[in-house]
Amino acid sequence: MIYILVLMFLICLPDATRITYNYIIGERSIPVDLFITQLIIIYPFLVAFLMVAGVSLHAGIAYVTRSFMRRKLAFQQLWKMTAYALTIPVMLTIILRALQLDSILLLVLPFILLHVLLYQMITVFPKRKT
Repeated sequence: MIYILVLMFLICLPDATRITYNYIIGERSIPVDLFITQLIIIYPFLVAFLMVAGVSLHAGIAYVTRSFMRRKLAFQQLWKMTAYALTIPVMLTIILRALQLDSILLLVLPFILLHVLLYQMITVFPKRKT
């Protein structure tokens, strides 16, 4: 779980920096104390929730893949595999966000990469005996 939170911190760091920079140089529509509360407390909790929900969603997709391939894997194993398989797609997303590249293809690329990695990881496990 700590591993996932560190990854999410890294992926959200460019956005948090940009938000803070825009707040400092731009018009301040909200008070400073409310901004700091949102940035330090609400934003990390939202990121953590979205990360757990995202990993669970992708682990669910991996569970369906596992069922079609008839492999011996529990959801807990798939959840951990998904969390570790997210490393490369998250790093790719960090680079794309830092370069401020926006395109549908660039948003879909990490998703495809994650599921290719999960597919390769699932194929390593033995099939169920019938």
